[in-house]
Amino acid sequence: MSTIGPIATVGPSDRIGGPGELWSMSAVAFLVFYSNSMVAPLIPALAHGFGVHPYALNWLVPGFSLLYGSATLLHGILSDRFGRYEILRVLLGLAALTTFSLSFATSVRELILLRLLSAADTGGIATIALSVIGDHYSYAVQGRPMGRLFGAVAAGMALGSSLGPLLNPVLGWRNELRILALSFAAAVCWVCWRYSKDAHPRTTGDSLWSYGMEYRCVLDTPRGGRTLAFIFANGAFHGGIFAWLGVLLASRYQLSEVGIGLVLVGYGIPDLLFGLVIGSWGDRYGRRYVVPIGFLSASICAFLLAVRSTALISALIITVLSAGYDATHPLMSSITTSLDPKHRGQITGLATFANFVGMGIGALAFHRLMVPRSSEALVCFGCFEFAVGVLALYAFRAEVPVTV
Repeated sequence: MSTIGPIATVGPSDRIGGPGELWSMSAVAFLVFYSNSMVAPLIPALAHGFGVHPYALNWLVPGFSLLYGSATLLHGILSDRFGRYEILRVLLGLAALTTFSLSFATSVRELILLRLLSAADTGGIATIALSVIGDHYSYAVQGRPMGRLFGAVAAGMALGSSLGPLLNPVLGWRNELRILALSFAAAVCWVCWRYSKDAHPRTTGDSLWSYGMEYRCVLDTPRGGRTLAFIFANGAFHGGIFAWLGVLLASRYQLSEVGIGLVLVGYGIPDLLFGLVIGSWGDRYGRRYVVPIGFLSASICAFLLAVRSTALISALIITVLSAGYDATHPLMSSITTSLDPKHRGQITGLATFANFVGMGIGALAFHRLMVPRSSEALVCFGCFEFAVGVLALYAFRAEVPVTV
């Protein structure tokens, strides 16, 4: 069991290895979040296709998030024990299989069940990608590579949430999933060819008891415990709102899936364009400033969305809302990767678990609140995120820039 200190030690080299891993991991993270994000905006179209009310699909997004987060706990440990790329190849192959199977769902029950199965394997892919970046870059300069990785994540979220509904009238959601399955299959071939041997093989042979104690060690550390708590809260806020944005936009502005896709086109764009800049701010000025600003700006966006306006204004607000996520989650994830390098996959899995369990619970809570009125749900979530932002000003005050 390694000791987790308050600040990670910076090695003599900021970057270990070439930039190839960064681009490859960004590509697989893009695929995962494209597939994750395309489903929620399609809920109105899926409900119409299966002849049910949209609320009948209320477990489609939160159920996926809860199982996705739970799967990261296992996959992170496996990547520590057997190697990043060994586990990544298996998970990409399973993702191709389950995504392809999902395209043949014939009922709502089958759709939800197959969606849950896809969560069990895709849950580890982005976690391993994040761990690989942590293996290659020291904490002092992780902001920029994390910005690039989460830029790919943002691109997946933006294109998935917009192209998913936009392409549905042209291709149909079933063919969209089949194309996505082929992309996962291509990623398997690339990883097998490019990374036949793991450049950073794992040598840990820890017992299950050691893994359990590692979780306790991280949670007992103030820096680790508070970061995971804020990751959970942030996931609950953003996941809750995004899960039902498609339904909210369809009911408020009577939009078709094409209209929903156009309004959501800005979701994720800020990190795609400015991810490196936001990450650089975190490296230069410290997480203590950037992270709280991200929380507070997102809360303001929730308040603004609660006020009825036009679809265009809502699209702009949603774009700024996405920027709030970009200024918080990547930088907090960077903190978790520095907690214990020996068990980076496990700790990263724990952080992803906190994020997606928060998303699932947030989606369930937002659904419960929005049944009477969606505006009240947005105000409640805005108040929650604002309070978290105020707490972040105190909690992250020690996250100053790390110098070599």
